[in-house]
Amino acid sequence: MRIVSNTSPLVFLAKLGKLEFLDKHELLVPQQVVEELHIWEKSGKGAYVRLMGWFANANVAVKKTYILPKLPKILHEGEKAAISLAINEKVKTVLMDERRARIAAEALGLKAIGTMAVIKQQLKEKRITVKECRQTVFELIKNGYRIKEELLAEFLLNIEKPEDKK
Repeated sequence: MRIVSNTSPLVFLAKLGKLEFLDKHELLVPQQVVEELHIWEKSGKGAYVRLMGWFANANVAVKKTYILPKLPKILHEGEKAAISLAINEKVKTVLMDERRARIAAEALGLKAIGTMAVIKQQLKEKRITVKECRQTVFELIKNGYRIKEELLAEFLLNIEKPEDKK
């Protein structure tokens, strides 16, 4: 599946050492996101090297994109670029964590998924266990990922239920 990614999911998956969770996708990354990653690297984040190495070896294409002029001003540059690239390249799915960006993407007909959905997909495909899924989510939160308590509780309850009982 083709996916356009914003900055935060890449940063969080790099921090977790779980970039391989995206390996089965054809990932498009706007040049503006790569520029945001360079700023992150300058702040001394060690996972930057891992992320750039993964870019070189994974199915990732960095693309320049024209920012669509009618996107909400409240969005960050990388979020605008990800939405714009998805629309310009006719990609249906964007990977982003910020709620306001996901709402804007969905309003434009895109499917927005976040880092948690990527982790849950690994469980669904039996690439990780429920215990590993839970540990990965808690590690994600330890690394600064923000999620409402209600959403976290719902996520954790849903991963505990066997698929056939839903």
